[in-house]
Amino acid sequence: MVQEVVTLEGHIIDSDILRRAFARIVEGGGEFEVLRCVVGKTNEQTSTAELAVRAKDPESLDRILEQLSYLGAASVVKDASFAPSEADGILPDEFYSTTNHDTFVRIGGKWIQALEQKMDCALVLRAGAPTCVKQRLVKKGEPVALRGAGLRVKPPERARGASAFGFMSNDISMEINKPVVVAGAARAMREARERGERIAFVLGPAIIHSGGDVALTRLVRAGWVDVVLSGNAFAAHDVEKSLLKTSLGVCQMSGRAVEGGSRNHLWAINAVNRAGGVRRAVETGVVKSGVMRELVQKDVPFVLAGSIRDDGPLVDVITDVLKAQEAYNAALKNVGVCLMLASALHSIAVGNLLPARVRTVCVDMTEALPTKLGNRGSMQAIGLVTDVGYFLDRLAAELGV
Repeated sequence: MVQEVVTLEGHIIDSDILRRAFARIVEGGGEFEVLRCVVGKTNEQTSTAELAVRAKDPESLDRILEQLSYLGAASVVKDASFAPSEADGILPDEFYSTTNHDTFVRIGGKWIQALEQKMDCALVLRAGAPTCVKQRLVKKGEPVALRGAGLRVKPPERARGASAFGFMSNDISMEINKPVVVAGAARAMREARERGERIAFVLGPAIIHSGGDVALTRLVRAGWVDVVLSGNAFAAHDVEKSLLKTSLGVCQMSGRAVEGGSRNHLWAINAVNRAGGVRRAVETGVVKSGVMRELVQKDVPFVLAGSIRDDGPLVDVITDVLKAQEAYNAALKNVGVCLMLASALHSIAVGNLLPARVRTVCVDMTEALPTKLGNRGSMQAIGLVTDVGYFLDRLAAELGV
């Protein structure tokens, strides 16, 4: 057997990290021995555990240690290793792939937190700081962190004190107490404001179909929306409702399908594009109501990312997927709360760009979307299975708008 001693620090007991570490070792075919364990005596004090990890060969031990590193375990304390990228977008084979959890890199004997934390990136030294960089954006010769020593991940821990999300879990069920979750989301938004953080909304077209746009407009007007990330469909149906009082060809006054209404969203896109885009359509009086008008009036930034299925699209839509990803990423700076509302495509995309510390609520009519979001790595997201119109109406009421 080969052996390595690792250290775990933090709220490792009540946050279930120690048990998960034991499980990773055993599932990897290894064995563990607890050499030292100091348990924090109060709610705020951290705990420390030293484990001797054994495996049948060095390769098996390396695999176990890599799994433990994602739980924050550190073995031999030494600086991280780097190797130059071979060419633009080509990484050394042993590159370290990031998670969405806060990551620290040991450089020159000091632990330095990685910048722009997000999952599925390389850690590149830029201006002396480890930075999460998408593979395609790594330049030839840039130092790329390698797997092994000198890397620590801070996994999510149970909230200390009376946090808005402290009572909530990401267990997804239609039977969850919805008003309690909505109230928790509202408190998280207030806390973000107090910390000087921004609030992002990821929006799907069902918001318009369900009538949730009325409450959403009030939230924008009251200043609770700092940035909107969406696609062509949401904006197109919002302006369709403004111009023709229909959404996807269904009258929003009577709830009945309009004869020939399937062309209405195309007519609306045509009218907005003739004006020169959403902002010009609002400024020239073409669009006189709706969420998009309110965003323009309040100067709230919005990013519309395209997809293969788009009609039109609106001229505001970014149709180059890589440029859209970069625009989304830039728009998410200093976001502390993200509400993902009835949009599978854009919610999962945004989830891949957010650090795990961002408070996230995902609302959809089925369990599939919140579940898929968690499966893609956004384990911090609270899933709420309900009508998005109901959610927005209750949220506006909780925030007093």
